[in-house]
Amino acid sequence: MELNRRSIAGNWGITSNLSHPGVSPTNLLAAQPGMGRQKDTAAVKMIRGSARIGFLVQTAEGGLLPALYASTNPDAQGGHFYGPSGFAHLSGAPAEQRLYSRLTSEREAKMIWEISGRLARVRFPA
Repeated sequence: MELNRRSIAGNWGITSNLSHPGVSPTNLLAAQPGMGRQKDTAAVKMIRGSARIGFLVQTAEGGLLPALYASTNPDAQGGHFYGPSGFAHLSGAPAEQRLYSRLTSEREAKMIWEISGRLARVRFPA
């Protein structure tokens, strides 16, 4: 959100959006309490099985679609949030989503931008 705001303010010509994949069986499932285990946890097995039969979760390819839509579709508006349109936004075709309340604070966005720049040792114009 901050990148899009700064691009508009600085006339950079960059459009920035947010997206989420819903739930899909990718290696991102490793970023949870079972991370680093030799075998899938019961929850990961359930997600993989559900994706195979198309129940509440989607394939890895389906999980890619919101990011692909947000980054390439001419209808995707800068500063918007895209994710699956199905039940509880777990699966389905890409659609615009309401921003999570945490993502609406301009003050927090600026703070995260500054911290990220320091950690990455990169500075961008304000």
